[in-house]
Amino acid sequence: MKSANRSGSGGLLILLGSLVLISFAGVLGSAQEEQLEDIEWYGFGLKEYAEVSFAIPAEFDDMVQAESLDEGDYSEGKYVVASLLFDDSRVFMLLLYPCGLTGEELDAFALVSALNGFNKAYEQAIYSEDPINISGRQAYVGQLEDQLIMVYQPSDLTVSVIFIDEKINPEALDYFVPSLQITVNEAITPLYPEYCAGIQAAREPPAQPATGVVQLEQPVQPEQAVQPGPVFDIAKMEAEKQQAVDLFEARFGKRLSF
Repeated sequence: MKSANRSGSGGLLILLGSLVLISFAGVLGSAQEEQLEDIEWYGFGLKEYAEVSFAIPAEFDDMVQAESLDEGDYSEGKYVVASLLFDDSRVFMLLLYPCGLTGEELDAFALVSALNGFNKAYEQAIYSEDPINISGRQAYVGQLEDQLIMVYQPSDLTVSVIFIDEKINPEALDYFVPSLQITVNEAITPLYPEYCAGIQAAREPPAQPATGVVQLEQPVQPEQAVQPGPVFDIAKMEAEKQQAVDLFEARFGKRLSF
């Protein structure tokens, strides 16, 4: 993997280094023991596919806003994505369902490859070689322009990618990452056999026809003609902020709390 200290935004690299140290030091655990009353817990659903929870200091309670929730197709499978606002900083939580996962734990290369399969633009990201811990699983941290990226497996058949704006309050980040939990509902998946079979068929070269046999061109099914996943455009999302907030509030209520 590419090392995160080769290039990129100085501010984001400082944030990255702080994040790695915090995760290994277990800051959240000691903070919870000493100041439980000063921590606010949040939770919401990624539709019926997973439950997300995290903690931040109570002093930042008013800054967390629900923004949007969506699901869709991409060239390697399906995805679900939610976005939150931490004051003026945006956080995307992406849950990938790639076709072809066998239920084994992925190594760093396979995790990053899963993200690149979502959209090749993320091939430009650079990563730290040292993993951090999210809910007992190894996560790899990188950056793309002004975004911090964390990629890991919340379950053996999914890959989660967290995109965090570099302007996020460092104290909120100190609590958000170590407390983050994505609990996947393994009884439900947006994938179905015909969908993944179509993707596999699209990858395979056409068989050569036997001599004297005319081969008719087969039409591409709509589910095979999916586009790469989106690159999350911060400026565009800012312009659509109010509409997205209204949509998320209509589905889940005004607050992300339980």
